[in-house]
Amino acid sequence: AGGWGGPITLPAMEGDPKPHCKQLKSLHAALQGRVGEELPTLSMGMSNDWEKAIECGSTMVRIGTGFFGPRS
Repeated sequence: AGGWGGPITLPAMEGDPKPHCKQLKSLHAALQGRVGEELPTLSMGMSNDWEKAIECGSTMVRIGTGFFGPRS
């Protein structure tokens, strides 16, 4: 995979992110099988949904708003 860690997703800001995260996890598994090597990173989740993303298998979350506060 040339150093690429794996897929990233940004689900809708409102609503349940789990369906999106579960779909990306499935695509991640399929991609690993296709390239024949481990893709160690599955980046899902932001400040408002990181816990659900981790439940779905995220290995990396983005929590900028949690650190820096809301931005305009």
